[in-house]
Amino acid sequence: MFGSADLKLCSTALLLVLGLLANTFNLLVMLVQRWRSGGLKTVALIICFISLGNALLQISTFALVASVWAGVLCWPDLPFFFCVVLFVWLSSSSVSFWSVAWLSVLYCMRVLSFSSALFRALKKNISTILNVSLAVTLLTSCVMFTPFFYLHFQSKTFVPNDMTEKAACVIRKPRFPAWINVNVYVIIFICYLTLMPLMIMLPTSLRLVVYLCKHTSSMRKKRSGSHAAESYLLVCRLTVALVWVHLTTLLTISLYYFHAIFASGLSTHLLFLGLSFYSVASAILLTCSNRSLREKLRVLLCRGKTGNTPARSPENESGVIAPV
Repeated sequence: MFGSADLKLCSTALLLVLGLLANTFNLLVMLVQRWRSGGLKTVALIICFISLGNALLQISTFALVASVWAGVLCWPDLPFFFCVVLFVWLSSSSVSFWSVAWLSVLYCMRVLSFSSALFRALKKNISTILNVSLAVTLLTSCVMFTPFFYLHFQSKTFVPNDMTEKAACVIRKPRFPAWINVNVYVIIFICYLTLMPLMIMLPTSLRLVVYLCKHTSSMRKKRSGSHAAESYLLVCRLTVALVWVHLTTLLTISLYYFHAIFASGLSTHLLFLGLSFYSVASAILLTCSNRSLREKLRVLLCRGKTGNTPARSPENESGVIAPV
């Protein structure tokens, strides 16, 4: 019989393996296929950012949880590698979250039609704008979390002679240097990590979903284009699912941050499960919504069936059937 600890360990290992495999698959397929075709297009670049961010997020989360289990917070001095893990953990999650927001913007601008001259100009140059935005996101994410390299323990814990090392282990919270206003910095990086991507993602995704639902309803009333209608519904469901996965993850991380600030004793296992769920779910949704990833996965799963490959549907580069 497995105990609760064994079940937690198995679920943690399973999610870690699934997340790394799924995101590595998406990353490699996008890099290989797009470089063969002469460079990374915008949607492929965004998927690469999400996949790489998710893979680093899972690895760093596992290293963070393992460090806490190993009693790093009980050591006399805070090791530098723990600060590096925290930096990678936050930076990779930031890159992944912002990339999901940019993907929503890309889908919205590609599918919708606009009457405003400004939005038409943005639609025309959306690839260039998002390519620059991705580079800026990577740079600002690294800069935003550099103060975590300066974390330290305020003072050492002295162990009385009559106490064992295990009994003397007192978990302490790492602190920032005095030149950092902790309250202001925490508010800034939580807004950057959670609220700002959310403010971009929700309006664009909801606008896209409304348009797709109206378009699908119109096609069904006309009783024409049933295949296109089902494709639109698929994209609609995947967009809604990706937004809700993102919202759930943001809620989990925000609760963990605030609980770590104002309380103690929150299980790191819950945090790892939440981030691993985000990593696995977003990788699966990206695979389902992208034509190249779907076809490559179909080839890998059905390698023995080499005959009668179904014809490709007229899709654009994002794997979404272009609106009529």
